[in-house]
Amino acid sequence: MKKNRISGVAVYKDTNGKTEFWRVRLGKRFTGGKTIKKTFATYGAANDWVETQHHPKEALGSAYFDLTPSQLAESRNAFQRLADIDTATKPTLTEAVSFYIKHAFPSGGMRSFEELADEFLNSRKAMNCRPRTMRIYKSYFSILAQEFGELKLHELRRTDIEDWLAESEWGPRTRKNYLVTLTTLFNFAVEREYCGSNPAGSIPRPILDDRPPGILTPSESGNLLKAGLSWMPKLVPAIAVGLFAGLRRSEICSLDWKELDLNGLTIEVLGTKAKTRQRRLVTIQPNLAAWLRPVAQSMGPVAPDVEIFGAQLRQLVRGSEAQGTDPGRPPVVEEWPHNALRHSFGSYFFAKSRNENLTACEMGNSPAMVFKHYRALVKPEDMEKYWQILPDKTIT
Repeated sequence: MKKNRISGVAVYKDTNGKTEFWRVRLGKRFTGGKTIKKTFATYGAANDWVETQHHPKEALGSAYFDLTPSQLAESRNAFQRLADIDTATKPTLTEAVSFYIKHAFPSGGMRSFEELADEFLNSRKAMNCRPRTMRIYKSYFSILAQEFGELKLHELRRTDIEDWLAESEWGPRTRKNYLVTLTTLFNFAVEREYCGSNPAGSIPRPILDDRPPGILTPSESGNLLKAGLSWMPKLVPAIAVGLFAGLRRSEICSLDWKELDLNGLTIEVLGTKAKTRQRRLVTIQPNLAAWLRPVAQSMGPVAPDVEIFGAQLRQLVRGSEAQGTDPGRPPVVEEWPHNALRHSFGSYFFAKSRNENLTACEMGNSPAMVFKHYRALVKPEDMEKYWQILPDKTIT
């Protein structure tokens, strides 16, 4: 028997009665664990194999022998695939495995889309989000859950979202709104380590046409208020505040009469009611004061709940047909623009003041936003008519 010079390794001759061969025994002293035996036809082949085991053992220690031959072959294939990647810096096998574990087995645990949506809503409620904001989130999530509800977050891919949006019949703005919502939701998921990346974050947003906001003409504004006096007088103060003070609908519907000072001619928008959470004073213009003084109260809501206000306003806009009289008569406003009351104020006030900073202060917006959306929308003669809309005056 020959003993190899390496400690823990034995190479010796053996026979089966007909043929001589060489056996190699890698003992525990060499492997650090299990004993490995192998047979070779010649001593040279046996000794060469010992050398091939000795060099990795020197580099990796006994851990080298924890790998089976199939695992070694798999790792060799993995290294080759990583080497074939066309990048200046090749990723390591450890980096590849870490990436896979991060995305396939998120450390925060696995969540379905529906579970994430519920958790997100609870977090926003704890953050004291506005009720209207919560309603918007719930509305979007109810649609999204129909497509992605039971899907695990780490399984959701960018292509899944892109395909879903492509199959919809929504316009660019609606698709963009859903993308923004999904991006916000998945940023929340990444923060909580429910998924490794945000699949919606890299999807290009639809390009929106730069269209000016729709506004009411002086005639339409006057007709709307006159129709309100005839059919829904309790709605008139809220409409007038929207047209001539530019408050947001949510701000109008949370406004109390005690926050209107008709002597000092200001409306106080409390920080707890403002969208921006910042208190501001809005000037009561002379024609707004004329609409408010006859119906002013010491306290109490100026407008109904935001949902009721919206429904009643839509009914009023449809005109006499909605009241069941003279069905052939056209609606008060033929085409109602989005957010028409606030956009009308912004346009006509900017035309009057020629000052985006002052307009921004009144509206609780940024000057840049005001200049972008409300510049050059109104002719001087229309501006004059708008601010002369009074209860006892007809505007044509």
